[in-house]
Amino acid sequence: MRPEEKRQEVIVGVVVLIILVATVMGIMWGNKADIFSSRSYYTVRVARASGLEEGDPVTVSGVPKGVVDDFIVREDSVDIIIGVDKDITLYSDAYAIISNQELLGSKKVEVSPGSSGRHLGEHGVFRGTFAGGLEDIFETTGAISTDFQTLLGNFNKTLLLLNKAMEEDVQASLHSIHNTSKLIDSLMVADIQPGLLAMKGALQQAENMVDTKRGDIDTIVTNLKTVSFTLNKVVDDNKSKLNRSLASLDKIGEDLNHLSVRLKDPKSSLGRLTNSDSLYQRLDSISYNINAIVKEIKDNPKKYLEHVNVNVDMFGGGK
Repeated sequence: MRPEEKRQEVIVGVVVLIILVATVMGIMWGNKADIFSSRSYYTVRVARASGLEEGDPVTVSGVPKGVVDDFIVREDSVDIIIGVDKDITLYSDAYAIISNQELLGSKKVEVSPGSSGRHLGEHGVFRGTFAGGLEDIFETTGAISTDFQTLLGNFNKTLLLLNKAMEEDVQASLHSIHNTSKLIDSLMVADIQPGLLAMKGALQQAENMVDTKRGDIDTIVTNLKTVSFTLNKVVDDNKSKLNRSLASLDKIGEDLNHLSVRLKDPKSSLGRLTNSDSLYQRLDSISYNINAIVKEIKDNPKKYLEHVNVNVDMFGGGK
C-alpha cells in the first residue's frame, strides 16, 4: 500500500472515531448523563415548585453542594432532578425544602441528608416540601384581599336589604301604633268618659250628702264615743266579777273534761253504765216486764182487786 493511501485511511479512521465519540457524548448529554461528572443525581418529589428553575443551587446543611438539573411534571406532583456532589451521602430518610435564597431572590433546594443508616442509591426518590416566600405571601394576601372585598360587597348588600326590611317593618309598626292610638281615643270617648262622668257625679253626690248630714254624723260619732266610754267603765267596774265568771267557766270546763274521761273509762261506774251491754239488756227486760204487768192489770183488774175492800160513801153520811 502506498504511503498516501495509508495516511488517508488513518485520517478517515480518526474522523469516524471523533464522530462516534461526539455522537455518544451528544446522546449522553441529551439524556442528562455525564460519566465524567463528579455529581450524583437524585429525585425530589414535591407538591409544587413555583419559582424554582434549572441551575438553581442545591445546599446540604446550608453548604452549596449541587444544582437543579431538570423537572418532571406529574399529575399531582413535580419531580425535581438534582445533582449533588459525590462526597455527599444521602440516606433513605432524607428530605428537602424549597425556599428562597433571599427575601425576594431566586429559589434553592435545601437538602437534609437523613440519619437512618440506609444509603439512598443514585437516582433514588425522596420527599420534599415547598416553603414558599414573600411573593407567595403577597399572592395569598391578594387572594384574601379579593375574597375580603367580595365579602364586604355581600355584607353591604345584606345591610341594604336589612335596612330596607327594617324600614318597612318600622313603618308598618308606626302605622299600627297610630291606628291603635286612634282606637283607644275612640274607646275613651265612647266608653271611658261616660264612666268617668258618672264617677264624678257620684262623688259630688257623696260630698253633698256628707255636707247635708254632717250634724247627724257628728251626733253618731259622739254617741259611739259615749257607748265606748260606758262599756270601758262597765268592764273596769266589774273586772273582778268577770274574772270570777271566767274562773267558774274554766272550772266547769275542767269538770266536764273529767266527766268525759270517766264516761270513756270502762273501769269507772259511769263507764260501766254507758259501756255495759248487760245493764242495757236488764233495763230492757225490766221495762218489758213492767209493760206486761200494766197490760195485764188493764185487761183483768178483778184478779188484782178481789181481796181489796173499797167502801165508797156516795152521800157523805157513813164511813
